[in-house]
Amino acid sequence: MIFSRSVMMNLLGIFVLLTVSSCSSNNEASHGDQKDYSPSAAQNNTLMQYFIKEHPERTILKYAQADLDNDTQEDLVIIYRLTTDKNMMCIIHHNQDALSETNSVPAPVSDQMIQFRNIDEKPPQEFIVQGRKGAKVGYAIYRLEDGTLSDLFGEGMEDCC
Repeated sequence: MIFSRSVMMNLLGIFVLLTVSSCSSNNEASHGDQKDYSPSAAQNNTLMQYFIKEHPERTILKYAQADLDNDTQEDLVIIYRLTTDKNMMCIIHHNQDALSETNSVPAPVSDQMIQFRNIDEKPPQEFIVQGRKGAKVGYAIYRLEDGTLSDLFGEGMEDCC
């Protein structure tokens, strides 16, 4: 997807503003919207149970829930370990009467943070994923569009994933 320079600068400015404002706050949201995975998290979560059933060999690292496709039902963003130095991310969402999984995209290796933000102020809601691999830091803005996880804009993700 190609963005004009002014759109990219606006998105970068929004990201910096959100990052600075979240870093200056001491509330829980300053650590992102994600949670660390624990086996008890899956007990009453059908979306997470779906992922575990489909990928029993994968380790979930972080997850977060929000309505990402504007259907009034929460969707699940999952960051999971693929290998010791590579993580992936996908979304489990409702697709009519069934659960469905999006395409997987590379995710940061460490210090992952998921933040839900309605950047363009219209549905569906976007979210920001940031993190690092060693000293390399990156972030990307994603959206769930027609059952596909779309990367809208990012910086440095190829180095931290």
